[in-house]
Amino acid sequence: MLNSVKDLGKPNAIVSDRYNAYNVPVKTVLGKNVKHIRVESFKDDISNNLIESFHHQFKAWYKTKQGFNSFESANNLISMFIFFYNFVRPHSSLNGLTPAQVAGLNLAAKEKRRYPLVA
Repeated sequence: MLNSVKDLGKPNAIVSDRYNAYNVPVKTVLGKNVKHIRVESFKDDISNNLIESFHHQFKAWYKTKQGFNSFESANNLISMFIFFYNFVRPHSSLNGLTPAQVAGLNLAAKEKRRYPLVA
């Protein structure tokens, strides 16, 4: 996986869990100057739990797409998913409501059909 993103640029740091198999690929593929931050416990300030949760949901969402035809189509799908993930899906921290509902977005019946995930 690191090889597939290598051409997109070089990060300053990579955050991973404690799995030892990541050490060699990070240094080999990305170089010795890339800081490898390994999450030591759930008490650490740096945690990859949020991105792991996001990736799990995103993977389930795009799996039916069978890949992307272009970089632009991938960017469009990612943008749509980020919007859905942050604003449209129900959040447990909002008592199961969507951010749109918490913000007071009230849709007419005709609009609810157009935006079924918000209602």
